[in-house]
Amino acid sequence: MSVRVAIIGGGVIGITTAIELNRLGYDVVVLDRNEPGSREAASFGNGGWLCPASIIPVSVPSTIWRWPTFLFGKSAPLSGNLLFAIRNARHFARFVTSGLTLERVRHKAEALSALLSDSADRHLALARKAGLRHLIKKDGLLYTYNSEHAFRRELRWWNLRRDLGVKWTFLDQKTLRAEEPGIERDCFGAVLVTDGGHCIDPAAYVKGLADYARQAGVQFIKADVVRLMHADRRLVGLETSEGMLAFGAAVICGGAHSRHLARQIGDDPPLLSERGYHVTVSTAHPLKRPVMFNDALMVATPMLDGIRFAGQVEITKPDSPPNWSRAQALLDLTQRYFGTLPACIEEPGVSVWMGHRPAIADELPVIGRATAMENVHFAFGHGFTGLGAAPATAVLAGQSLQSNRLLSPEISPFSPQRFSMRTSRTV
Repeated sequence: MSVRVAIIGGGVIGITTAIELNRLGYDVVVLDRNEPGSREAASFGNGGWLCPASIIPVSVPSTIWRWPTFLFGKSAPLSGNLLFAIRNARHFARFVTSGLTLERVRHKAEALSALLSDSADRHLALARKAGLRHLIKKDGLLYTYNSEHAFRRELRWWNLRRDLGVKWTFLDQKTLRAEEPGIERDCFGAVLVTDGGHCIDPAAYVKGLADYARQAGVQFIKADVVRLMHADRRLVGLETSEGMLAFGAAVICGGAHSRHLARQIGDDPPLLSERGYHVTVSTAHPLKRPVMFNDALMVATPMLDGIRFAGQVEITKPDSPPNWSRAQALLDLTQRYFGTLPACIEEPGVSVWMGHRPAIADELPVIGRATAMENVHFAFGHGFTGLGAAPATAVLAGQSLQSNRLLSPEISPFSPQRFSMRTSRTV
């Protein structure tokens, strides 16, 4: 009889992991309070990028000098609750120190490359199997620069990307204008990531993958997981809002909501929820492909229902009410590049969204077996890269489940064992 495995979390990581474990012969059950692809789920608001170049972490040696540009101004990309940030000072200190040297940045880039190097091709293959090929495009991705100085400042990271296999080419101002005439602001130039792609409707894609998983035999239960039930270092079941359920193993794929479950069994990953906002404007596409506007740290992605703008990060308590001024800040930024778009988020044809992004302090996801529990595994904490990294993460989760071995940080940079356990917790 196959092992009954619980997938805790029905976002893109959870669904792709469920598909992979089903392929491996496990009896898979996905548990989530929300329907896959619903507005309440984090995957609903994804920026849609499938980008092999998304391997350079936010924390690099120069980050500390750029904090003023991140924080100040009504359209600054980072905002939040100062008291909450102070309470979590150790988390942010770990974030900064994780990228203080070039060696540390390269370590993280190499690790993320293993998840993202072929993300567009992996999604194309998965989409074909699920009958969702129309939702995945592979037309490249652009990073624009307003000045030669801005591009030169980033050039070492582009060279590192090239060293790690990312294919890119530089477009001068004239070529960029010909490629993307919809961008009204003059730019010095742009980097075109030729192997990049995007999903034109992340919500429909996740829902479609869930339907594909159901057809393959994966069961879905709409429920909150309250507690992991265990005995003798093994999971025996889950206490849920729908009652007690027995399982032979579990994979925690709960994104920003995963930490409290990991803490129940002794692991304590430094995970916080970053609140992200997006604005979608229903308009004829002025873009051929997704664009990152480097000076604004904002992405614009052509979607099925218009253009989606994303990039704001808010650090605050997860249960705080949405601060829709951050969505307005995104729309304000669009005026620099697309003069004909609406100016207010309350205008017709404009929709806004806020969700929770799982932020691990060292910017690497947590993938692998729990430290003190033989049949519980983790796959969460992907930050900005969840959609792109999902298929490769699913494969690693399957390998973890099959091998049932602890992997040291030297062997796997995603190992949960790179963090200290909760010394006050006995499992």
